[in-house]
Amino acid sequence: MRVAMLGPSLDAQGGIATLARTFITSKSLDGVEVRYFPTVGDGSKLTKIGQMAKGQAGFLRSLGEGWDLVHIHVADGNSFYRKMAYFQQARAAGLPVVLHNNFAHLDDLVAKSKVHESIVRKCYSDAAQVHCVSHDMARNITEWTDGQANVRVLFNPVPAEEFPWSGPRGARDEPVVLFMGRVGERKGIFDLIEAWPSVVEACPRARLRVGGDGDLDRLHERVDALDLADSVEVLGWISGEDRLEAYAEADVYCLPSYAEGLPISVLEAMASGLAVVSTTVDGIPDAVVEGETGFLLEPGDREGTADRLVRLLKDVEQRDRFGVAARHRVEQVFDGDILAATLRRYWEELSG
Repeated sequence: MRVAMLGPSLDAQGGIATLARTFITSKSLDGVEVRYFPTVGDGSKLTKIGQMAKGQAGFLRSLGEGWDLVHIHVADGNSFYRKMAYFQQARAAGLPVVLHNNFAHLDDLVAKSKVHESIVRKCYSDAAQVHCVSHDMARNITEWTDGQANVRVLFNPVPAEEFPWSGPRGARDEPVVLFMGRVGERKGIFDLIEAWPSVVEACPRARLRVGGDGDLDRLHERVDALDLADSVEVLGWISGEDRLEAYAEADVYCLPSYAEGLPISVLEAMASGLAVVSTTVDGIPDAVVEGETGFLLEPGDREGTADRLVRLLKDVEQRDRFGVAARHRVEQVFDGDILAATLRRYWEELSG
């Protein structure tokens, strides 16, 4: 089986590049030829335009090379329309196309106008398969297409073996809460910062570490205004060994997000044996089991966020129990090889 896969550069920041790397390198896809076509990467606007032109040209040249199917990773907004150009080219070449969705705000595009809604409905209805990273997303696309889309749920994968875990962490003198993600409103980091004074009041030795890029100036300003500099460390964007180390040094993971697909950072935290405090949005409840692997709240619930963090910081036994359950859940449900085997089965349905 030969598969052309399209998405952001495998070196790019963000969850789509991470999940694509995990799938491509999985032993469950041994014997499948997957050629990856990067459509855009990181860099300046001019750099990205050049990357998009190069990706488009390379894909067009490849269309006569005997692919069995084309697999396209889809995100929000303008990214959706860029990918639809590839989608139409592949279909014009007579190839079945899989649309693999990892968006947070595509519903905004659907609601923008009847024209946008019609385009989204037609594309998903015409796709050979539509892969959704959560049950919530699957319901949305089914509704948008009046049941016409050939929907499959395919959770985001995480290579559990890459995240060192030797069992429960136990008590630490200065327990650490970790946040990973783009600094801005969507991920809820400013709700976490506003909740943090209550956490420090109850747990004076607690520390918050923030990993991610984005609106760092605003973050630093708010940390200073709330006099939190002694308990909050802003790491900036981290990757590789630094990212693994941040998870290993944490005790609790917190992502009070307003919109997600299925956040890779939550899965990585669970693979690292961390209890999770997050929200009930989109795919997060597919990963975090309330009262078993963590706590789930409504977005914007700052008081509730502080309360759940304090509970876990004070109750070592509970957070260790949640962390063990989280690791086991990743191994059983979200492991990269398990989900790559599911992906392979979906592809085989199309390739005959």
